[in-house]
Amino acid sequence: MSNSYSNKSYTIRNIEEKDIDDLYLFLNNLDEKTKKFFHPHPFDKNTITSICNLKKDHYYVLVENNRIIGYSFLRLFGYEIPSFGIIIRPKFKDKGYGTILTDWTIKKAKELGYEKVILKTYKENISAQKIYEKIGFKIVGETEDKKQYKMEINFSDLIKE
Repeated sequence: MSNSYSNKSYTIRNIEEKDIDDLYLFLNNLDEKTKKFFHPHPFDKNTITSICNLKKDHYYVLVENNRIIGYSFLRLFGYEIPSFGIIIRPKFKDKGYGTILTDWTIKKAKELGYEKVILKTYKENISAQKIYEKIGFKIVGETEDKKQYKMEINFSDLIKE
C-alpha cells in the first residue's frame, strides 16, 4: 500500500503542512454533537500544525475537490499499539466515506506492522460502532466512567477467521 490512494472522486493521503488551514476550519466548524464524540486533541492552530509535522504518529486526510472531507489517525501515545480515530465532515456522513477511510487506515496500520489497533467510542455513537464492527473491531471492555466502549481489531485474529 502506498502513502496515498486515489479514485476519480477522492484521495486518501498522509497529512501535509498545506492542510493546516483546511483542517483547522474543518475541525472548528464541527457541530456540538460531533465534537462531543470526537475530541482527540485541541483544535487550535498550534496543535494542528504540530500534527502536520509529527513523524511518530500517523495522520491521514480524505480529500475531495481539494477539500478535506475526512480525517483519521493512528496515535501511539507513547505505546506500541496505535489508537484509531476518525471524523467525516458532517455533510459527507452516511455516504460511505467513514467506512472507506476506516478501512484504508486500518489496512495502513497492518501494512505498518502493527499487530492490533484500539479505539474508544461513546456508547450512543451507534453509527460509528457499526462501521468499526464491519471492519473487524470487537468490543473488549468499557471506560471507567462507563460512557465509552473500548474496541480493538487484532490482525492475527482476522487471519484465523
